[in-house]
Amino acid sequence: MLPDMPMDILYEVLQHLQPLGLLHLARTTKALRKFLMTRSASAIWRCARENVPGLPDCPKDMVEPSYANFMFEPHCQVSDLRV
Repeated sequence: MLPDMPMDILYEVLQHLQPLGLLHLARTTKALRKFLMTRSASAIWRCARENVPGLPDCPKDMVEPSYANFMFEPHCQVSDLRV
């Protein structure tokens, strides 16, 4: 279903997710990962971040997917420890 969906519809749907949902979706297929990890998808990630009240803006030295991973995944970024 998703591969056949027009890009503008997919774009509209993805904007309503939160960052963790986008991270999970990006891990489902290579095609979605490729699409969501491009610079052209940065607006989708920004909208997803804005769907979380009180979440600070993405730091200038990070890209949105990395920031989402840092903020929402319960794993240490340095080791394999769960936090």
